[in-house]
Amino acid sequence: MSSVVGEFQVESSKSKSGKHVLYSNVYVYSRAASRILPCDKYIASSSEAKPVYVRGRAKRVSLRVEKGDFVIYVWMVRNYLKRVKGYILLFNHNGELVYKAKYVDGSLRRSVGSPVYAWLVRLFVEQLKIPVKETKLGDEGA
Repeated sequence: MSSVVGEFQVESSKSKSGKHVLYSNVYVYSRAASRILPCDKYIASSSEAKPVYVRGRAKRVSLRVEKGDFVIYVWMVRNYLKRVKGYILLFNHNGELVYKAKYVDGSLRRSVGSPVYAWLVRLFVEQLKIPVKETKLGDEGA
C-alpha cells in the first residue's frame, strides 16, 4: 500500500552576487532496496516554484512511497563566509516528521525526534559525503 507524502521544495539557487547558495533535495530510503535513492522515480506530482534566490530554479514535488519507506529532505545554505547551515528532516511513509537534525559547519545534532532514527541520518550523511566533524544525534551512548 502506497501513500502520497508532502509538498517538498527541491531547489538549487544562488544570490545575485553569488555569495549565498541554497540547495535542497529529497531522497527516499527504500526498505525493499535497503538503501537511499533519489526521489526521481517516486514523484507523484510536480509543479514549478519560485526559488529563494534570483539565479536558479525550484519545483515542488509530492512523493508516492510504500509502507516502511522514509523520506529524507535536506536543506542547506552557504553564506558569504563559506559557512554552511541547514537541516535534515526525516519523514515516515505517512508524512509525519519523525526526526530532525541540524547541521552547522560540520557539526550535526538532533533537534526533534527519537534517537532510534539516527542511524538513517548517519547513513544519509555518509552516502552523500557531507563533511561531518562532530555528531550529537542521541545514539552515541548505545
